[in-house]
Amino acid sequence: MTQDSSSGKTHKSGYRARGVFWGLILIFLGALFLSINQGWLSDRRWWEWLLIGIGTIFVIYALVRAVRPAPRPRWQGRLVIGVVLLCIGAVFMAGFGQWLPLVLVIAGVGVIAFRFLR
Repeated sequence: MTQDSSSGKTHKSGYRARGVFWGLILIFLGALFLSINQGWLSDRRWWEWLLIGIGTIFVIYALVRAVRPAPRPRWQGRLVIGVVLLCIGAVFMAGFGQWLPLVLVIAGVGVIAFRFLR
């Protein structure tokens, strides 16, 4: 919550940001299911696009929260989740599904290293 110095009103910018996040999720899901229903997207590959889309929304949300002026909320966790979802979706989309365990191990090591370096 922040306070506007000119009017003295309190803004709930955190609530606004979460509303935008969930709005983007709903818009993406609607577009994804519309694409499946119209035959623009294969029934077998929809979940790859789901992972990539939600991962992208998490990354965008984290980056927007990172550049906000103080007080900055925690944003690193959403960035890590977004990157992991993007990587998993991209691995399967590229046809390297057998490499998923290695991607998960690397992501786990990255999360642990990030926590220790912080």
